[in-house]
Amino acid sequence: MGHKSFPAFAAIGRWLVRIAPKVGLGLLVLFVLLAIPWTYFNIKWGRQLEAELAALKAQGMPLTMVEAAPKPVPDDQNAAVLYQKVFKVQFQPGKPSSLEEGMAGLSDTEQSILSDYPKDPNAQLEKQVRELLDRPKVQEALEIFRRGSQRAYCVFPVNWQDGAGALFPHMARSRGAARIILAHALILAKDGHLGQALDWCRVALRMSQHAASEPTLIGQLVAIAMQAMALDVVKEIVSAAQVPRATADSFERYLRQIDLYKTYTNAMIGERAWSRWLFDTLSKKPHEFYELVSDATSKVHRVLLLQLYCSWVARPLHKLDQLTYLQYMRRQIEITSLPYRVGKPQIEAFSEQIDAVPKYLVGCDTLFPIFMRATAKRDAGVANIGLCRLVLALKGYKYEQGAYPDTLKQLQQTLDWQLPEDPFSGQDFIYRRQGEGFLVYSIGQDLEDDGGLPQRDEQGKWRDDADIVWECVK
Repeated sequence: MGHKSFPAFAAIGRWLVRIAPKVGLGLLVLFVLLAIPWTYFNIKWGRQLEAELAALKAQGMPLTMVEAAPKPVPDDQNAAVLYQKVFKVQFQPGKPSSLEEGMAGLSDTEQSILSDYPKDPNAQLEKQVRELLDRPKVQEALEIFRRGSQRAYCVFPVNWQDGAGALFPHMARSRGAARIILAHALILAKDGHLGQALDWCRVALRMSQHAASEPTLIGQLVAIAMQAMALDVVKEIVSAAQVPRATADSFERYLRQIDLYKTYTNAMIGERAWSRWLFDTLSKKPHEFYELVSDATSKVHRVLLLQLYCSWVARPLHKLDQLTYLQYMRRQIEITSLPYRVGKPQIEAFSEQIDAVPKYLVGCDTLFPIFMRATAKRDAGVANIGLCRLVLALKGYKYEQGAYPDTLKQLQQTLDWQLPEDPFSGQDFIYRRQGEGFLVYSIGQDLEDDGGLPQRDEQGKWRDDADIVWECVK
């Protein structure tokens, strides 16, 4: 029976031999047909990507995080050298910070006390805060922060070449330092030392500018948070205080030179350079890319797709992906460099374009962020700085005139500089006399005037998008 099947196998063999040339020719034709568009788009999108990168380079834009990173500075000009005496943080993965105890010798609980005091400066907390601030290690740390804040540059030894693996432990320490400084400022104000208290608020603000000098979004958000903390303390200090004109003018001149728009734009440019590192990782090490950007489900399935995407077969697509990302990022940087009120409708329309990005552009679909929330936080910081400048001008006016002006126009006539405008309205901040004092506010990121009443959400927390209010009772 088996022998009888041999002729059938032989026939199949002869048939395969006959059709082999035709199959080979068909495969060759198919290969050529696929190779033509592959070559065309590989060249086309490759040239467009090169042109986009060349245009950025011609503008002096960094294309890698190493290029975007702060340049080294001499130790005697570098605030980070001083800060590290207190921070003692490590920038190598797997190496813990060398502090055996909390910063400036403070435990986590003690740092929480200093953090809570500006929010609730009651007598019981005040006693604890005074005891903590009197410690020699805390006094030493305060002096280091003061000296460091006076230096022009702050460059920590961040491993920028590690891309998304770079560590920024100094950011958390900076916020902790601000809490110590601002608790100290409040105590000085309680003891009647207004000028010294405001000087220490300025130390915290200068440290926030050091944080903002790094080309990362995390640096901007930490800086804005530190500024908000410092300005909340200024608000508490000056609310019922008489502020001499010279003191008010000195602090206002300092605030005038803080430019959140410039540092934010630099951070966005840094984010673009950081994403270029991710595209390189996507191309060369798809497994690492997956670990960086996904939490996710169906891991094996996704990794296999990424491997296919990163192979030579999809090389033209990878170039299109990066080109699309760079073009979209250029547009987003343009939009987010505008005030929030101007950029908001543009970014909403832009978001619809981003949502329509084809899923086969894996990098763009995965990496592309929308920074509008951070832009709103930036403008909230701008509004707070502007409100503080305005309050100081009003305090200086009353110190000389004996009463607050009835209108901002009346105040403006006494100044040789232009009053700031509300970044959320593009108009003057809203000002009204109230008893012996006044109320002045920004309409906030909801772009609506809520009457100068900050509102709480359902959980009882202050809404981020409500009016930003400064109130002085005297």
